Amino acid sequence: MRNFNPDCLIWENLIKKILLLTLAIGIFSCEKDVSIENQIVGTWYMPQTLNRHTAGISVDDVASHSLNAWNYSMVITTNSNQELIDRMAKGEGAINITGVVEDEIKFMQGWFDEMTGEAGVSITNYNWNDFQEYSDKPMISGYMDNYSNQYQDSVIVWYNDSTGTYDTMTGWWYSDFIGVYFNDGNYIEVNDEIDFTFDGKKLDIPNQTFTVNDSVSLSLGGTLTHATINIPANTPTEIFSHRDDTSWDYGSWTIHIEEGGRWVEVYTWEDPYDSSGWTHTYTDSTIAEWELDGDTLLVTYRYDDIWVNAGDGPGIGQGTWLYQVAYTYELNDSELKLTNEFDMCQGETYCKVWLEWEYGLDPGSLEEFKMVWALEFTKTPSARSREFRGPFRTVIERFPPYSLMK
Repeated sequence: MRNFNPDCLIWENLIKKILLLTLAIGIFSCEKDVSIENQIVGTWYMPQTLNRHTAGISVDDVASHSLNAWNYSMVITTNSNQELIDRMAKGEGAINITGVVEDEIKFMQGWFDEMTGEAGVSITNYNWNDFQEYSDKPMISGYMDNYSNQYQDSVIVWYNDSTGTYDTMTGWWYSDFIGVYFNDGNYIEVNDEIDFTFDGKKLDIPNQTFTVNDSVSLSLGGTLTHATINIPANTPTEIFSHRDDTSWDYGSWTIHIEEGGRWVEVYTWEDPYDSSGWTHTYTDSTIAEWELDGDTLLVTYRYDDIWVNAGDGPGIGQGTWLYQVAYTYELNDSELKLTNEFDMCQGETYCKVWLEWEYGLDPGSLEEFKMVWALEFTKTPSARSREFRGPFRTVIERFPPYSLMK
């Protein structure tokens, strides 16, 4: 007869319980992963807004990129209080236009080189986010710089690839101009040197008058300063958000997340011609791959690098390159939120120096400048708000910064 040892029985039962518990945890974990994947698989919708990233971008350009190209914010951290230049916001002050047309110019894009003193400025009365303002008044745009005249009456020599020889050209330069574009398709352009000063933030134009013809003249003058965004010291601050102005729709996205790892982004733009019911529809898609890795949803895009040899068709590129985005995800009933961050400079000093110059920050003040994606999807198509179409098409077609279709 075998001796009975109660201690062995206790250990044997304990080991069985541990094994059963481990197995149960493993089964629960697998069921949880499968459950999450089943919730993610399906069709998701997200509206595309007309924001500062899609402003000036044609519909086919929007469609030819992945949706994260147009839907992100910037987050900046500085070590001291700063005023960051916002070139797409309405500036302070105005450049006054009188004569053939009367208006105030409130928007500008400018750059200034502190080492050389060279500067270039584009100005306009065009507000990219308020098209109703321009339904019945002329649009004005202009450009000026203080260095192009150095090329006047000079000889430029360059190598001509098509002939294999060196060619010359005399009197090549970029000229300042002011253009006025009217509703009826007529326009006036003045090509003449504009007297101005610009220090990277403030534009000063002394009053000056330009003669178009014997009966038409155009005068301008005034002071315009870039709008700025306050950046408190050591405080991550969101700027240039794709959510800033969501009152205009610029198409929509449908995302098909399929079993087996297939990810399809479909962009759709619909534009009714008139009340007849005819609708112009533009759609394009991007195919990628997806997978879950713990709390991360990985989306991988594959792009073929092909260069075109003029006259001979496509040439040979560098092969296929991958672009992978690692999103953290949140699931809530019929809503899916994907979040990703990217440090623009990744510790590179020259990158920070350039961004400080670009946005008018004090040297050495920039600590971090990152892109942040927060993409929010639903199971049902979003109701459209004010759509970018209809009467505004006439406005867009007569002003160069915008083109719906190439």
